[in-house]
Amino acid sequence: MTEAGSTNPFPALEGHKNTNLTTFRKSGEPVVTPVWYVVLNGKLYVRTGAGSGKVKRIRDDPRVLLAPATVRGKQVGPELEARAHILGPGEEGLAESAMKLLRRRYKTTPVVDLFLGREEQAVLEIEPAEVDGG
Repeated sequence: MTEAGSTNPFPALEGHKNTNLTTFRKSGEPVVTPVWYVVLNGKLYVRTGAGSGKVKRIRDDPRVLLAPATVRGKQVGPELEARAHILGPGEEGLAESAMKLLRRRYKTTPVVDLFLGREEQAVLEIEPAEVDGG
């Protein structure tokens, strides 16, 4: 889902509701996780638990790969290089906007959110690698 007036920085994901997000362990070993996403202001946003492995790995290495996928994680398109950033202090408004879009796109409610765990949530902001020059 792309917010009105916003360009999807990952055209290969157009028409797909899921993406595989690949993060990297310190050893360089890839870890693939299918996730829901939205696009806002030309960047892709993903919600995850603040204490999740994805968040820990992104703190160590912001390099990620994205690929269109089925809900079960079967890759159905090309991988794209990207950089991830964990939204933090001063970015709460952006995080809230992304969470609102995610709820609307995937038709979740606060009750559904309870099933996702009571853990504090983190929002990942992802943009193409070339934006950072890398």
